[in-house]
Amino acid sequence: MKNYQWQGEPVKVEFGCSTVQENKEKPLYWYNYLCDKGGGTAEIPSIRITSKSGESFVINNQCGIGVHKLINCGWPNMPHSSLPDEGFEENEIDYKFDQFNKDSYLFLKSKEEQWMKDKHPKEYAKLESLKQIINRRP
Repeated sequence: MKNYQWQGEPVKVEFGCSTVQENKEKPLYWYNYLCDKGGGTAEIPSIRITSKSGESFVINNQCGIGVHKLINCGWPNMPHSSLPDEGFEENEIDYKFDQFNKDSYLFLKSKEEQWMKDKHPKEYAKLESLKQIINRRP
């Protein structure tokens, strides 16, 4: 069994799937690409994380990105994408991805970005402008 941590503290994890609907208020929200391909909804491999205090939350685990963060102690310098708590359903048989596939993850992210650029060009241009401003900071 792997040692999973969030910000250096051991946590309990449950592997499963989150069902989400398109976030129409935020057209560039990270999972909208998947919802667009799925007719308005998407099922996303995910992990419910429960801390020692009993607080829980859900993160994306496509291509093992969530596990990658958790085995690297869950520090803020590691990326993650949050998911709504209410859409999570435990299912370790079909959705236990416990190894990170970096190439697949980067490919998926490039597809998401291209979709954003094609589907929402104005919003995407604003996002890119903000990224440039942030990256120029010392």
